[in-house]
Amino acid sequence: MKKICVLALLIPALVAGWRMSEPTVAAAPEPATKAQMNMLQLMRAFPFPHANVLFDTQGRDPIGPEKKQSMVFSVYRWGDSDTYAGWEGVENSALALVEMAPILLTPRACSNGIPAPVTQPEWKKAVQGLVMAGEKAHQAALTRNMDAMLDVGETLSSACAACHDRYRDVDLDGGTRCKAGK
Repeated sequence: MKKICVLALLIPALVAGWRMSEPTVAAAPEPATKAQMNMLQLMRAFPFPHANVLFDTQGRDPIGPEKKQSMVFSVYRWGDSDTYAGWEGVENSALALVEMAPILLTPRACSNGIPAPVTQPEWKKAVQGLVMAGEKAHQAALTRNMDAMLDVGETLSSACAACHDRYRDVDLDGGTRCKAGK
């Protein structure tokens, strides 16, 4: 009986000792979310070219005879070759706009140095509008239907205007502007 009591006391101690001797793995550090671009640079690098791919489908079929002219200024053209152009490029551009949301909500400066309004509710609503427009554009691109893309153009234009009308060319902070070109 004495052996059972001693064993009953030793087992928890041994298990605790084994747990303490297990090597501890440090948690991986979170990736840095510090913005490298100002808002103007970001807009010109990502939403602008991808939105233009979508807008271009309002009048030009991405696989029709106008394809080369249609994608001339596209992120999917390299010299005279097409890189994922056509409807696949349109799909990718739509999804790129959806994926932009976290980046557009990352604190950063405007081109004139003032903080971009990424924490303002109106900004967040405008970003959500861009996400919804991108999702709608992706669904339309999957159908390969030019009329559906025409409808998406209006949705995307409204999403862009929700931000531009409020933030791009307006007074944000006592005479300073978060304006393109400055």
